Parts: sequence; C-alpha cells; structure tokens
Amino acid sequence: MYEVHRYGQPKRRFSTGLPLAATFVTMAAIAAYLLIGSASLDNGGQAVAIVLPKPALTISK
Repeated sequence: MYEVHRYGQPKRRFSTGLPLAATFVTMAAIAAYLLIGSASLDNGGQAVAIVLPKPALTISK
C-alpha cells in the first residue's frame, strides 16, 4: 500500500548482504572459538582420577 503513494520514485530494493555476512562471520568466530578451546583442553587421552571421600566410621553400642 505504501508503494502506491510513491509517485516518480524507484521501487525500494532491500539487500540481505550485510545481515548474511554478519551471521556467517559470527558462526565462523564461534566455530573457531570452540575448535581452539577443545584443542587447548585436549588431555591426550589421559584418564581422569575421581577421588571419593572415605565413609565415616560408625560407632555401635
């Protein structure tokens, strides 16, 4: 309806280049962050030791 009242003006053309570029750059940054983080935290296959506390001794009467 807005286009009907725009006499003598060219039609609006919307470009999606900037939002798509920003989306792809953000996705690439997140992927790089996750890859670098996982590479730096790689334990090289070392096992994780879990130490549980010893149970308290019960005194029976």
